[in-house]
Amino acid sequence: MKKAVCILVTVILCLSMICCAAAENSSEEIDYTTGTPWVDIDLIGNVTADTPADPKDNFALWANKDRILSLKIPEGYLTAGDTVDLSEQADADTMAMFHGKVPENHDARLAYDYYYLLTDWATRDAIGVAPLKEMADVVEEIKSLDDLTEYLVHTPGEDRLFCFWRSEDRQDPENPGNSILSLRNSVFFIKDHAEYREMTAEGKYQKEVFASFFQKMLAKLGYSEEEARQKFDNCFAWETMMNSVDPAEGDSSSSEFTNDIDHIRTRNELMAISPNVPLLEALEKADGYPEMEKYFIQDPSFFERLNELYTEENLPLMRDFIILHGILDTAYVLDWESYVLLEECLAAIDHDDDAPALDKASYSETKAYDDVNIFLGWPVARLYVENYTDPRDKERISKLVDEIIHAYYGIIDKADFISEETRAGAYAKLDHLSKNVLYPDSWEPYSFEDVDFASKEEGGSLWEAFRAINKHEHKMAVSKAAGPYDRTVWSGFPFTPNCGYDPSVNGIFIYAAFARGNNYDPGMSDEELYAKVGAGIAHEISHAFDIEGSKYDKDGNINNWWTEEDRAAFLKKNEKLVAYYNAMHPWEGQDFDGENMKGEASADMAALKCILLIAAEKENFDYDAFFRAYADRYACLDTIEAAMIRLMDMHPMNYLRVNATLQQYDDFLNFYGITEGDNMYLAPEDRVAIW
Repeated sequence: MKKAVCILVTVILCLSMICCAAAENSSEEIDYTTGTPWVDIDLIGNVTADTPADPKDNFALWANKDRILSLKIPEGYLTAGDTVDLSEQADADTMAMFHGKVPENHDARLAYDYYYLLTDWATRDAIGVAPLKEMADVVEEIKSLDDLTEYLVHTPGEDRLFCFWRSEDRQDPENPGNSILSLRNSVFFIKDHAEYREMTAEGKYQKEVFASFFQKMLAKLGYSEEEARQKFDNCFAWETMMNSVDPAEGDSSSSEFTNDIDHIRTRNELMAISPNVPLLEALEKADGYPEMEKYFIQDPSFFERLNELYTEENLPLMRDFIILHGILDTAYVLDWESYVLLEECLAAIDHDDDAPALDKASYSETKAYDDVNIFLGWPVARLYVENYTDPRDKERISKLVDEIIHAYYGIIDKADFISEETRAGAYAKLDHLSKNVLYPDSWEPYSFEDVDFASKEEGGSLWEAFRAINKHEHKMAVSKAAGPYDRTVWSGFPFTPNCGYDPSVNGIFIYAAFARGNNYDPGMSDEELYAKVGAGIAHEISHAFDIEGSKYDKDGNINNWWTEEDRAAFLKKNEKLVAYYNAMHPWEGQDFDGENMKGEASADMAALKCILLIAAEKENFDYDAFFRAYADRYACLDTIEAAMIRLMDMHPMNYLRVNATLQQYDDFLNFYGITEGDNMYLAPEDRVAIW
């Protein structure tokens, strides 16, 4: 399984920061124990058995010292703690459930069977690239622009090798209760489209990597070396022409609040943008989408450019674009050689020099689990839920969510910097918040009942299963493109060890794998429940009211529900929070970026306030147990590389998520007798909790 640090930044940025730090400090030894107002206790070596610990000086250290000393960083990671443990447990759980009893549920059985088709290399190697060659040969028969139009219009969507555009449903910004079909540009080899206009050394490198990959794959399909080179040149020439101009900027780009309605085009407007391309015909005849009166166009300039270039002269370029991207899309379900070529290509593009050597045995033990999750996420989720969840836990955590939402009404009610008009908008967001706990209440929207393919034992093949899944996914996409928009449909899978808030649907998602391990067990006390799962849920809900989430309304649209005066006051409070973190240092000479951290930091503070409001209503609430459990949630051990990554993360370092958050509230300060002069004390006028 993936051995990546879950700190939400790229390795390239990490290495860049480390190199900068090394350059700046090459002439002097850094003393990492010089942090202010607290030493970075997360950093390996900063806490020893002799380190004094006092709750009034450094609560995170006092509460977590023993655990920090016991933590060991697993091989392949840069950090240790609950985040890594949850990820490891989710991986182990996923592996184990494919080696238990054969599931009886239809969808769960699909996931089970697909895993064994993925790992059936004897059959995959015997079939080779023959199915892909059959589809590519159809494209090779396109000899004119009329033939290409015929291919796009009359080849069913799931049977086309590739297409020039992508379609998906999304919420209609003009009518949030309904869906609208969204159309956007196709995928190109190089993600940074500016590379096509002025290629850098990185762009040239990526081009060479892809050229090498396609040279080998096209040879497997029977093309000569010269033909393969020409096909890649044609494809890249098409991509270059499609990206030869800067994308058009949105009409509302200068505003803090972007209006999604600006991207809507009527049927006639879409036809006027792209009259030469059979866009609507292909959508309706080949894909099966119903005729619609309006569409959401991500970038109209893309379709204008496509219309300009859709000519007889460019036919060879378009044909090879379809073939090469078809190869890129299907190589991972072909034979072993194709799979390895693709994996090596993508690893090179990502500059992943540490990617492990591939062999069939290790694939079955590691990467196969990722691949089945990608192809059959919801059937895998069904299998996971059947193995690792209990309805009683769903009920308990659902009640916790209701308690937290009720407390947020109290927070909004007492916010003295907003008017009644803005308060009403905040109440509306809470009123319409969708609550998704552990796993879906109904599996119907995620059903694969119409999918059937033969198992390995029945003589099935991965390619047949892949095609059946594609057909199902296409059918589902068409069914969702028109009609009501379901804001409660999950955007992630229950086997994800996380929880989150999605502003585009105004919904909270607590995935089942988040309620595992040190985060949750059925026998934990209420204090532990509130400190761990509760604080996580409250944190995510607070994102509805942070600097970014507050731009979205109750229906998930970017829409300003603030008065001008209230927004100004809100921004001023955020500025104070930024200054608070900018004044801290993990070690002497190293700054924090408060501007980058303000959303996550304010969410931590709002979450704690929310849980403390709930605690105040409980008889005999054990505050010591609660605050210790809250600190334990963030106990971790970082290498210096991990610390450098955290400096760029939107989340404060873990020890700050404890200390800086706790010192905002009298409930904490009073319980431990922390007063002026103590390092954990923060005067009321200096506190920065926004809500």
